[in-house]
Amino acid sequence: MIQKAPARKEALVTEGGTRRPRSAGRAALAPHSRVRPATVCTSCREFGTHFVQRVSIVLLVGCLAFSLPARGLTQPAEQVIQPWEHVGDSLGGIYGWPNVLFHVAAVAVTPPLVYTLDAPVQTYFQEHDPLSNTFGEVTLIVGGVVPVAVPLGLYIGGLAGDDAELATAGAALLQAELIQVVVVSSLKWLTDRAGPYPDGDPNAERWSGGALRDSDDPADFNFNPFDLEGGLRWPSGHTASNVALVSTLVAFYPDEVWIPIVGYPFALAIGVGMIEGDYHWLSDVVAGALIGHVIGWVVGKQFRAAFEAGKAARADDGVRVSLIPGPGSLHLIGTF
Repeated sequence: MIQKAPARKEALVTEGGTRRPRSAGRAALAPHSRVRPATVCTSCREFGTHFVQRVSIVLLVGCLAFSLPARGLTQPAEQVIQPWEHVGDSLGGIYGWPNVLFHVAAVAVTPPLVYTLDAPVQTYFQEHDPLSNTFGEVTLIVGGVVPVAVPLGLYIGGLAGDDAELATAGAALLQAELIQVVVVSSLKWLTDRAGPYPDGDPNAERWSGGALRDSDDPADFNFNPFDLEGGLRWPSGHTASNVALVSTLVAFYPDEVWIPIVGYPFALAIGVGMIEGDYHWLSDVVAGALIGHVIGWVVGKQFRAAFEAGKAARADDGVRVSLIPGPGSLHLIGTF
């Protein structure tokens, strides 16, 4: 007699004509086994398609943002700090002392988590499903849309509404997101880490098909950048992009206390959703949060300082007071 499955994680699947619970899939493989694609060529093609799609979206967003000033939107051009400005200063701050310690911490914290908490935490979410699979799917979508929509919305809205500060905030977000995409994508390429099996079942399929490699081994990294196997999980890009978004706004608007109160729990929810949905291990999320924070914080501070410096310079240039001696008198002449 087959017992009724209590939840999604124990849903019955068919394998070789035999019905069994999905949780049995974790026992189907020996510990720390790796399942590789059937052929390297197929995996490379699938990865290439996925990679080209993501890069195309990033380039499209970047080109749209950078071309907006030429499309006739009303803007105080002399006041807005544009997304392409101060890139060198931002990179210098992101990788300068002491901010480089965030990158070091992202790397240093990963091995302990890999060998201690990654597997138990993933197993807990797979067996108990505390937030439901729907939560993981929603955070996957929302966590991918928000880091694109919010920067573009603030930037375009600021330009269209003649609000230099708002447009500069959007520009800071655009720069931070583009930098984190490059940084995180490079790290994914260098580490090529496999993600956890969906529901712990090696026979389950993702929406992405075979483009991404999964494993039951948290230590399944491939550090050969010329032998990509579709891992691409470390660090979590969803977590990094959303934390970068919040940290940029917190740094740019330091007096707006509601931003961290609302923003960081939102970013945390995205990170937890990556674990609940079996898209990432815990260590992917922690590393993504550390990297996203330092990128967003540095860029936000950089753009705020540049914006305030521009305001001060315009204030100095806009006021002129002179005393002009005349016959038996002094004339006060000013320009405002």
